Amino acid sequence: MAMFPHMSLIFLSMVVSIATSYTVLILIEYVSKRKQAINPRTKLLAVLALGSGFFGIQLIGILTFIAEYRFTPRLWLLVLGLITACLLAAYVLKFLPKGIGSRSDMAKRVLVTAFFVKAVHFLGLSGVLNVQFSAISPGYYAMSAIMALGISYFGFRFVSQSNIKQVTENQRLRNAAIMGGVLTLLHYTSTNTFYSNMALPEAAADSMWVISIAVFVALIVSLLLFSATNLALVDLHAFETETGLLQQVKASESRFRTLAYTDQLTGIPNRHWFFAHCRELLDSADGEVESIGVVLLDFNDFKSINELIGQDGGDQFLKKVIGRLKAVLPESVTLARLGGDEFVFAVPNVKKPYLEQLCQKILLASEEPIQIGSRSVSSGLSLGISCQKITELNEENLIKQADLALFMAKSGGKESYEFFSPELLDSSIRKQEITAALQQALTNGEFSVHYQPQIELLSGRVIGFEALLRWNSALGAVPPSEFIPVAEECGAIHSIGEWVLREACQQLNAWRQQGRPDIHVSVNVSAKQFLDPEFPEKVARILTATGVPAKCVEIEITESVMIDLDTAVGLVEELQKIGVKLAIDDFGTGYSSLNAIKNIQIDTLKIDKSLVDEVLGSERSMAILATIIELGKNLGADVVVEGLETIEQVSLMRKYQIIGQGYYFSRPLPADKAARVWDKYLEQPDGLFRAPILY
Repeated sequence: MAMFPHMSLIFLSMVVSIATSYTVLILIEYVSKRKQAINPRTKLLAVLALGSGFFGIQLIGILTFIAEYRFTPRLWLLVLGLITACLLAAYVLKFLPKGIGSRSDMAKRVLVTAFFVKAVHFLGLSGVLNVQFSAISPGYYAMSAIMALGISYFGFRFVSQSNIKQVTENQRLRNAAIMGGVLTLLHYTSTNTFYSNMALPEAAADSMWVISIAVFVALIVSLLLFSATNLALVDLHAFETETGLLQQVKASESRFRTLAYTDQLTGIPNRHWFFAHCRELLDSADGEVESIGVVLLDFNDFKSINELIGQDGGDQFLKKVIGRLKAVLPESVTLARLGGDEFVFAVPNVKKPYLEQLCQKILLASEEPIQIGSRSVSSGLSLGISCQKITELNEENLIKQADLALFMAKSGGKESYEFFSPELLDSSIRKQEITAALQQALTNGEFSVHYQPQIELLSGRVIGFEALLRWNSALGAVPPSEFIPVAEECGAIHSIGEWVLREACQQLNAWRQQGRPDIHVSVNVSAKQFLDPEFPEKVARILTATGVPAKCVEIEITESVMIDLDTAVGLVEELQKIGVKLAIDDFGTGYSSLNAIKNIQIDTLKIDKSLVDEVLGSERSMAILATIIELGKNLGADVVVEGLETIEQVSLMRKYQIIGQGYYFSRPLPADKAARVWDKYLEQPDGLFRAPILY
């Protein structure tokens, strides 16, 4: 038998093939972009449209060949063929948008698809004609199967490549035309070869009714394909518009986030970024982050830099320092600016030795001056460190602990670092309690002045007293070494210092009015109090108010005052014009000892107790002490050795004809008891050195 296609239906089958191919490309692109966001009803319409398209290609192709013959369709086989075509459509729409990975995956997909294609063709032909299996030619069958496999393979490759690339509408139409032609060729080849030995049915009188059926099928299929394509294109356009808007929103959010999380001056992350970064580390649920170390960095005197080189110069200084710090820090550590001259970084899973080493590198890097214009500028750093387990704290506590450690580092000595510890927290609480209590101490009359005698060792005569502040606080006994630094930090030292000076002068005036011998009283003055430009004027007012001669008052300062030498020299000159004496306290313990006495005219040199403790049994220490004593005398100053506690120390120092002070003679006492000790020494005109009655 020979069946030839009806020429009037060939064009119609081509149109349906191209329309189906176009719909395939649209739906695959649509499914791949929408992914899981496709409405189930849209999926059903897509499967039905493609299935009817696949089945319509086969059915119209079959009608093309048998248009001249009489036949009786079997509807149940045609329905089964339509269902099989819909299954093929569902299968194609499921895996093609995802792409095909391995070769084995491709082989499996090609085999399944070729099977469905042949099944749809067989069911369609069986639903129209009475197919006889005995008429099947094995050679033609094998050839048609190979063609189905080959066309399926190249069809998948073609669709996959089209899906990957961003295609235009013209390209899509061209691709659909190519695919439609290939599908038509596959069908006609399979039909002509698969059933070439089948017996011909009776010829029909008129072929118009077959053509009408083919046109009807083409219209139904086209309507479904158009509906599915239109719905997909409209939804895809809306999706692309929505995606574009979302991308714009995300881009805007990204820009805003960058602005919100970046310090505009330095270009590094800011405090908002750092706190978000800490929350990410603290909320880590994978168990990789067990602990976090946070390091706060703060310049010790950045205000003076701004005053020296201006705010613009200060900004340049910060930028250059940040560049230097970033070079020291590991790449995995991000430096952030909290504000002003305070910076911070966090290190997950860090050990204390590593942080110590890192902080030492930072301190070393900050020592080198930075050139800003014609000036060489430097400012040391202080660092506070908190290193805690994730389970023990939140980011707020972490920063508070590091901030407290930074505060203690600055309090204990600049250009240093301090680790947070529970003891540090206790110390901070204690400091806060002392600060609060100091504000009311003067008003409540909690301060008192004790007096320790200074003895001329050669004669045993009391030549003066050192006035020492004592605080009878509600907190208990708080030594000066603890509350004086706090008073300096909170600013209370100025009012307290004035009170001590006034109290000592009033007591000296009272002793003078009792007819006691002329002596002097020494009053310790802190660096902050001494460097107050109005300090000389305050001293003069107190002397006038109490009626004490200026020569009877001695101001004791430490070597730390000499850090700001220009200011210190000017204040010393003003005090000397008033007539008060000046003593350098704790001489020999600081690096600037010689610098202090070289630049300032002093009246008294007080040698620190630590030097005296080492002289017994050490010729080297004794030689150093003797040199210092000789130096003081050559400068025309009185020399006072502090901390004498034994008869051996007193006997050793007596031959140097200096002044002694220490517990051997008397501990600091209230004014009335100090007067009793003074009286006892007045009763010893022969200069016997034996501690008097103890109070």
